[in-house]
Formats: sequence, structure tokens, C-alpha cells
Amino acid sequence: MSFFRVLNFGITRRTSISNTHQSNCECSPNLIKIRPSSSHDIIRVPIEVVLSDKFNKSLAFTLEERQRLCIHGLMPACVRTYDEQMLAIETNFHSFESNVARYRYLRALRQGYERMYFQFVSKNVNVVLPIIYTPTVGLACTVYGMLYRGMTGIHITKHDRGHMKQILGNWPLAREVKAICVTDGQRILGLGDLGANGMGIAVGKMELYTALAGIPPRMCLPVCLDVGTNNKSLHEDPLYIGLRDERLQGDEYVGFVDEFMEAVVATFGSQTLIHFEDFATPNAFMFLDRYQQCYCHFNDDIQGTAAVGLAGLLGIQRITKKPLEEHVIIFAGAGSAATGIASLLKIELMSRGLSEADATKNIYFYDQDGALTTSRKSIPELLCVFAKNMKETKSLEELVEQIKPSIIMGATSAPGLFSEKIIRTMAANHERPGIFAFSNPTSKSECTAEQAYKFSDGKAIYSAGSPFPPVEFNGKRLTPGQANNCFAFPGMVLGTMTVLATRMPDEIFLLCAHELAKFPSNEVIQGGRIYPLVKEANKVAYKIGVAAAKYLIENGYAKRTLEPDDVEAYIKKHGYKLKYGRSLPETWAYPKMKPNPSTAGHEKKQQTKK
Repeated sequence: MSFFRVLNFGITRRTSISNTHQSNCECSPNLIKIRPSSSHDIIRVPIEVVLSDKFNKSLAFTLEERQRLCIHGLMPACVRTYDEQMLAIETNFHSFESNVARYRYLRALRQGYERMYFQFVSKNVNVVLPIIYTPTVGLACTVYGMLYRGMTGIHITKHDRGHMKQILGNWPLAREVKAICVTDGQRILGLGDLGANGMGIAVGKMELYTALAGIPPRMCLPVCLDVGTNNKSLHEDPLYIGLRDERLQGDEYVGFVDEFMEAVVATFGSQTLIHFEDFATPNAFMFLDRYQQCYCHFNDDIQGTAAVGLAGLLGIQRITKKPLEEHVIIFAGAGSAATGIASLLKIELMSRGLSEADATKNIYFYDQDGALTTSRKSIPELLCVFAKNMKETKSLEELVEQIKPSIIMGATSAPGLFSEKIIRTMAANHERPGIFAFSNPTSKSECTAEQAYKFSDGKAIYSAGSPFPPVEFNGKRLTPGQANNCFAFPGMVLGTMTVLATRMPDEIFLLCAHELAKFPSNEVIQGGRIYPLVKEANKVAYKIGVAAAKYLIENGYAKRTLEPDDVEAYIKKHGYKLKYGRSLPETWAYPKMKPNPSTAGHEKKQQTKK
């Protein structure tokens, strides 16, 4: 059959069907008649916009919205309420058996339905945080190439020197960016060098900006600096998404990061907040010092952890009624976390009027080489002040027995380091010993909550970096604290961004620690829990954000003209709105207007002129 015969056949058939339909309509007056209409002039919002991650409400679109936005029929007739949508997401979330599978589901939800995703995270912080943040995000980063589904941020490689500004400008929402979280993936939690897979950490951190502090996601940009990786297993992994080269090092590496910082300011402005995440410890401290007077930046592994750690120490001070300067403290580990906490603790004690020598005399360090003593040949500059003139010891148990610490903080990624003997020795010498196992994920913790309570006969004040469940001991339910950075950085970032601060001074982190330490009620503190519950993280972020913004204004760091008394109103007005708004513009009625004059007289005049 030729093309023209097929065409004619189709026309003939359509005509026949049309006539039959008209006949049925005449016989059945109850049938709905098709209204004649002209659709060639209808202005349609591009469907790519309507169903984009920013605007897509899925089944929450009303019937009117579906019809007017020309998406009617593209989804079932059901219109879901907020509670019904949350039930659907929650049911799907819990249907997955592994946390990595739940992480994958949430990534798909985030990329398709932005507001719905943050609604779910904010409502279920206690359940979702361990998935999009520590500990699951670390495991997800190890298989990030398998989980990768599309654009989540900017990747800049070592081959992009001279073109970084152009690359940053490629971000679709470049004009909106006010904050960046950047990583080079060299020290992901306790998992080591994960290279470009570290992007998962930057993404997770910035999502907490929105979920906990209400910072609009359009202002946030995760960045991964792909300078290679020394992890040979990633070089051989066919699913790895980064460069399969050795890491850039030395002056070339520093120059690369310098150019990135300059490109950020040139692209987004000098008020842009830059959050460093999971850089190797020596590089983290080097960049923190290098850019101190040049950019508005902070390092969460050092300064965020320090604020949370100091808050825990202040919490122990509340419980024991014993000033911090009288406590003997051991830091197990000499990396960015422990060094940051000890340094902020020193600043805190010196602010109380102590000399540097008095502030540091009861602070001890222990690492893989043993106790930090003045006889050690190579000591990092920041740790020199903590080195003790004492006999060298390689054993942590011996050090604990010798100096009888009341508090021990671990950031070593060495599971089981806090042995039964160590915990029992501390409990024998102190009524309420403080035990902090900061290492993430839970598999890397220096001891578990159960071990701390069991070996101390329930006396320990225990907190960990990752969540541990409550422990039943001698008929009591003991709830461990979670020393989670999510209690610090979202609020500090909120305050800094609110006032467009030029810098983030050390005092901001002291302020954060004190606000966090004051948050638990006296009743909660006496029960042994010195940190808020994760489900309270939103309230903590708001409280810290307001206090930080006021401090920055009062001390001349703010570029935005804002009075301290107006901070709370400003934050509430400009925060990210979790509830859906109308998808259609508002319409309103007009009174009956006078008719236009008749055109007949005008036309007659025109004819007369001719």
C-alpha cells in the first residue's frame, strides 16, 4: 500500500469515526459535548520548568494548577496533602534494607523534588541525618561512582588551571551562590583518601545548611577539587569518577588552591563564605592560617569540631561543678579534630584570665608515638605548647594511670583504644569521668557507649561522634550524647551569611560552644547527656545563628546594614520555606469599568479626511 493510500485511509477512517460520534451525541444528550476551542495561542510554561526539581510538587499540584500549567493527565487524579506525601516517602525510605540503599533513594528524591526532600529531612532529622551525614555518607563515598546520578556540584581538576572562573560560572545558579563547601577528598571521615568521591561529603554538608538552618539551596554550591588520589584501589576501580593520577603536591598544589580561592571571589563576590571540608590535617591548618586575613572562610574539621568539643567540656563543667582549668584532660590523637579542640580550649581558658602556661598545664596529648613530650624531635608548631616535660610513655593505659585524667577525648579512628582498664581507672579516680569517642563512623569509635557505661559502672559521661543507641544499665536508661558537628556549622554559617560577614573570627566558635553547651536543660544535664538530641538540631542552629549574627554586627564584621534587634525577623523572613506555595500567580477582581468610546465616530472622521 502506497503512502498516499495509507494517508487517505487514515482520513477516511477518522471521518467515519467522527460522524459516528456525532450521531451518538444526538441520541445521548447526557454525554459531555466537546467544546469548540482554539489552542494555538495558549502560552505554556515549559514543562521542564514546571517539573524541575525546584518547582515539582508531584501529586500535591491541585487540579486547577495541573490544568492551567498544562500538566493535567501527566499524573494520576489523586491530589495528596503534605502528610500523605510524607507518608509515601517514609514508606519508601523504610522499605530499603540497607542504609546505602536509603541514601540512594534520598539522592533520587533530592534531584527530582527539592522541597519535598527538605520537608522530609527536616521532619525526620533523627532518622535521616545518619543517612545523609555520618556514618552512612562515609560508606556512600566509598562507592560514590556507583551511586552517581548527575550534577550535584562543581568538579575542578588539576588540568583546569587558568579556567576556574569560567568553570564556576558554568553553574546554572551562579548569580545566587553565597556559600561554598569545598573538599579535595584526601581525608574523608576515618576512611582516608577517596579523591573525587569526596563530593558526597560536600553535598551532605550543604544539605544540612538548608535542612537545619533554613539557608536556601540555591545559595549553596558544593565543590570538589580533583587533584588526583593516592588511593591505588580507586585508580583500578572502573566506576571511579575522578582523575586516576597521583595527588598534586607542594607549591603546585598550593598554587592550585590559591587560584580557586581567587576565582570564587571573582565569580561570586568577596562576601562568599567558603567552608573547607576533609582536607588532610597539615593542609587544613596551612590553608586556615594562609587565608585568615583574606577570605570569609572556616574549616569544619578543625573549628566546627572544636566548637562542639568545647561545648562538651563546658557540659561536663556544668555536671561536675568543677572549673575546666581544674580538669586533667587527655587528647588521644593529634590530628585536626583534637588539635582544634585543644586550641579552642586554650583560648577559652585564657579568656578567663589564665596565662598560656596555666591554661595548657593540664592538657595532654597522646598519638601513635606515645605521650607528647618535650623530648620528641619533631612536634607540630600548634602542639608545642602542649608538650610536657615528663618521661616518655608509649602506652595510653600507663599514661592514664600516671596522670589520672578526668576527661579523655579520642579522635584516632582506632576502635577499642579506650580499653576496659582505661575506663575503670578513670572511674576509680573520678565520680563522673568524661569519655568522648569522636571518631567516625561508629566502627572507628574508640569505645562504644555500652563499654563506657559498663566498665565505669554507669558513672561515665559518654559522647560519641556518631549515634549510639541508649543503654540499659542497672535498671537505668542511659542516653549517650552525640558530639555532632551538625550542632555547630549550620548555625555559624546562618549567622555569617545573614550579615554578609567579612571574616569568621575565633570568638564566633567560642560563642557557638557556649550557646550549644547552654542548650540542654539542667534536668537533661543531670541525667548525664551534655548535647542536644539530633531532632533538636534545627532549634540549635537558629539559636546559634541569631547569636553569631548579632556578635558580627556588634564587632564590625558585617557588611549588611542590619540592627541586632532586627536579626531574628530578617532570618525568619528570608529563610527557606518548606511549605509549598501557590504554583499560579494571584488573580483579583476589578470593578466594572466604563466602556471604551465607540469607534464609529472615529472611522467617519477618517473617511471625511480622505
